[in-house]
Amino acid sequence: MRRPPSRTALAVLILALSMSSGAFAAAVASDTAAPILPLSEIRIGQHGYGLSVWQGSTPERFEAEVLGVMRNTSPETSYIVARLSGKDLEKSGVIAGMSGSPVYIDGKLVGAVAFSFLFAQDAIAGITPIEAMRSLGRFPTGERTIPPSMPAAKSTDGAATTLAAQLREQLLTITNPATSASRLQEQLALLRAPASPLASGTASGLLFAGAGFGESSQSILRQALGGLAAAGEPSPTKEANADLVPGGAVAGILVDGDLRLAVTGTVTDRIGDQILAFGHPFLGSGPMRLPMAPAEVVTIVSSRINSFKIANFGSPIGAFDQDRSVGVRGRIGLAAPMVPLSIKVKERTFHMRLADVPALLPQMLAVSTLGSIDASGHANGPLNLNLEARFKLRHYGELRLAQTFDGDGAGVESALYLLAVGAFLTQNRLADVEIENVEVTLQVRDGIHSAMLLAAHADHAVVRPGDRVGIDLDLQAYRDGPFRHALAVTVPSDLPNGRYSLLIGDGASVDAARLAFENASPETFEQVLALLATLHSRRDLVVLGFSAAKGLEVAGQAMPRLPGSMRAVWGAAGSWSASPLRFAVAQQEVETLDVPVLGAVRVDLDVRRREPLDAAGRPVQARPAATTPKPGANPRSVSQGDRP
Repeated sequence: MRRPPSRTALAVLILALSMSSGAFAAAVASDTAAPILPLSEIRIGQHGYGLSVWQGSTPERFEAEVLGVMRNTSPETSYIVARLSGKDLEKSGVIAGMSGSPVYIDGKLVGAVAFSFLFAQDAIAGITPIEAMRSLGRFPTGERTIPPSMPAAKSTDGAATTLAAQLREQLLTITNPATSASRLQEQLALLRAPASPLASGTASGLLFAGAGFGESSQSILRQALGGLAAAGEPSPTKEANADLVPGGAVAGILVDGDLRLAVTGTVTDRIGDQILAFGHPFLGSGPMRLPMAPAEVVTIVSSRINSFKIANFGSPIGAFDQDRSVGVRGRIGLAAPMVPLSIKVKERTFHMRLADVPALLPQMLAVSTLGSIDASGHANGPLNLNLEARFKLRHYGELRLAQTFDGDGAGVESALYLLAVGAFLTQNRLADVEIENVEVTLQVRDGIHSAMLLAAHADHAVVRPGDRVGIDLDLQAYRDGPFRHALAVTVPSDLPNGRYSLLIGDGASVDAARLAFENASPETFEQVLALLATLHSRRDLVVLGFSAAKGLEVAGQAMPRLPGSMRAVWGAAGSWSASPLRFAVAQQEVETLDVPVLGAVRVDLDVRRREPLDAAGRPVQARPAATTPKPGANPRSVSQGDRP
């Protein structure tokens, strides 16, 4: 019995009946490249048509009229400018999601719709010439982007100082992340396509689509990404028969699972398993591995600001492996790694997979965290969040971190914290770090539960090494009365005479001070992990004892009490890996409280020893007075220690 044609075969048949023979050859997957009309043959007034999806997965025709060519808007970059019409484009303007829509003249492929002009009354589009897009075929198969590693040495002190400063700034960002939603929006806006060479008066035709996010996280994404369309999963039948043809909808998957986020556009050209799309960059990151999936359009939403498609996207069937100025290239069947992520919010656990692209993984970690908090019903109002995160790192084991966030911006602050950690791991200058999976646990309480640290009082200020000092802390609970908390600190036994200070406060504030004191600039990733493992939560009440230092920070290690001769040797050598220390940390004590503490205070003590210390910090024993040998005694019997 003869089998009925598949849905894919019917779609191809419909496409063939609606197109000329040349366009049909370009639209159906083939090992032979479709014929093209080069830029040199483009003339004002030429008429052609394009293909894009308005509903479902079958491309439909729209009309195009050439208005002119913008030549060399940047080196070796030109665009065709065309007026689009049909399918109500006269009313809607160029639609977000049309990026990559192929345009044909005389049955030959001209290029891809790439951008539109903001606030234009007509559907005027910029078209990237197909010759430029097909140049993507010369690149080798793209791999996961590898961030640059730190060089082994620096030739000048200035360059070394700059590198160390950048590293310290990244570490300080982790200890004290920004708290505002606008800061998160700035970070997420990095996912938008780079501006075209025609400056700020244009917009790309890319569309971001998401599913599972609550209204609060949707609002942040919408403002940061320039729009966010609702998305879902395609029907199982269409999923099973998914294919990518010129004019068809295609998605690059950023987050998949209980929460979903993708960037969607249109296929421009297909030669065998090679896909060309978008007509402009996504991130402009060059080689990458971003999961690629077919999409179907539910409908078009016309808007006076920016019309857009509502689209569902399916499971990956390949990967985009090149992200260049003229578009993106994908390959069907190419695998793209993803990072498993689980986020537990109270009793509910969300499971996602994040695209393993270092340039966007930190933002996706932040988005997934905020989206999970939002979807669990804890987006609005003040919150108290106790966060625990476990990063499993290939070749480096596990990194465990804990932090507490409290107040109206607790959700955003927790997202920015994980963004800072993720960015430091994936984009550090020391090593190429692959994150194998991430587990996040969030304990949530409604309301604000923090206490402000106001002052500290020591029961005595003149101390000797080994003394036990009692300290009373004055705190103010949120919307409650003041209270006191007592603690005791033992003065280290090897302190020299002079002032010794105690910095007492929440873990994040004291960690930031400690990093500044020690001039922290690790030189190996193992040192970074060791340093990150010492960071504390705001629930940790930390006592940091420090004094003026006469030492150096060398190769990422603090040497606070070097003799003057050693400091002079390092200074004369001009070593790029050595920098002076202003303070030396002598002790650190931690007490975990039930509520987070905000703020830090200092207590100054005066250390008075009974005996001095040598350069190594060891007590100097008093020498006995010299004695005169008795008459007849052998002078050689006098011990070395008894000599004056």
